[in-house]
Order: sequence, then C-alpha cells, then structure tokens
Amino acid sequence: MASLSFSPSVPVFDANVCVGHRRDEPSPCPNRADLLTEMDAHGVDRALVYHAQAETVSPTAGNELLEDWLGDDGRLVPQWLALPTADSLTQLETLHRQGRVSSVRLCETESAGLPFRPWAYHQLLSWLEEAEIPVWIPLPDFDADDLVTTLQEYPELRVLLVGAHYVHALWVRPILDALPDACLELSRYEPIGEVEALRHEYGAERLVYGSWYWRYAMGPMLFYLHHTDLSDEELALICAGNLERILGGGGRD
Repeated sequence: MASLSFSPSVPVFDANVCVGHRRDEPSPCPNRADLLTEMDAHGVDRALVYHAQAETVSPTAGNELLEDWLGDDGRLVPQWLALPTADSLTQLETLHRQGRVSSVRLCETESAGLPFRPWAYHQLLSWLEEAEIPVWIPLPDFDADDLVTTLQEYPELRVLLVGAHYVHALWVRPILDALPDACLELSRYEPIGEVEALRHEYGAERLVYGSWYWRYAMGPMLFYLHHTDLSDEELALICAGNLERILGGGGRD
C-alpha cells in the first residue's frame, strides 16, 4: 500500500497565518507551541503571522497581543495590521522606527462604510509606499474595482494579494494585468491547471504559497503545489523564495 505521508521537497515559508482566538471562535492552536507543532506536521519552516483580534476587534490592540507569539528562533515573523486612522499609523511608525516592520496587512473597512479609495487611505498608503513596506490585501474583503483603481494611484507600493480562492478565478487575471507588480498568494486557488497556467502567463515570481491558517488547513495548497508540473526552482520560489524577497526589501527609514 502506498504511503499517505507527505513532506515538502523545498523550504517552506507560509505567507498567511492567523494566530490567537477570535472574539467569537477559539483557535485550534491556542499558543505558540501548538502552532509550531502544526507547522512541523506539514513541513512548514516559518510563517508570517498576524493576530486574529487585530482583524476582528482592533488592529492596535491585536498587534500588541501578537507580541506573545514571537520568539528568538525566527520561525514566526510578525505582520502588523493597519487601519487608515491616526492611532494605527502612529503605532506602525513606532514599530518601524524599531526596525520591526517587514510588512503590513490592511483591515477591511467597507462593512463600516469606508471604501478603499485614495481619499480615505492616502496617508497610510503613501507612507507605506515611501517607506517601501509591502502591503498584504485580502481579496475576499475588498471590492475589486476599488482595489485596482486605488492601487494604480500608488505604482511604487509593493502589494501581495492574499486569500485567493477558486471563486476568484474571474478576478485573478484582470487584476494581475492591471497591477503588473502585484503578487498573488494562493491560499485555496485550486482550479485544475491554473497554477501552471499563471506560471506560464505571469511567471513563478508573482506567485506565493500561503495557507491562511486557521481559516483554511495548512497543508492542502502545499500538497497541491507539489503535484503540479512546477520545476524544483519554481517550487522553491513559490514556497519561500518570493516571500523572502518581498519581505527582505521592506522597511527603510
């Protein structure tokens, strides 16, 4: 009988992991040790992590809670969430002066009546662009038209579109065409043959592995990528190299 075990053949750096409890739902990994155990089970070496309560309660408070998850081993890399508000930007500026900001993730504000438009986000987006800090934007949480038209106003801003799902199949190509420097994180982008097609059309350099754990399981997309016709070099780029490059260029004073 064939073995059902799987381990990745390349280093893995997960670009999209949520930690901590939500206000209305407990996390399956309530602490750092449990998350590292989950990562080890899937062969994930490192993860870029943000706190659930930064997304669902308060980005400034949630960012503070993230501190408890960090350690000296470098396996969990912090990602700070942001709103287009003065207190959020002040917190980011303080963390940036400390050399601790390699990326920022935007919170959804449409449900509160604030669209993703330059008149609402200019101060935050222009600061991120000037500081050369890459920004993570969850596809499910943002209007596609606002996303494209606003980001086109900030051509030097480095963007990773995260949370791609097979329901976004009609979005992906027009967005990547309209934002030629943006990259795509592949949480559950599983239409058969689509990863290979995007590789051919846009290059492996624009694709990034992430799981969006614990919204989704950590392993399925990683397993899927290992069963495409990606070369070893392309697989290494998507599973870790591209994320390292994106994060490595961010955060100048």
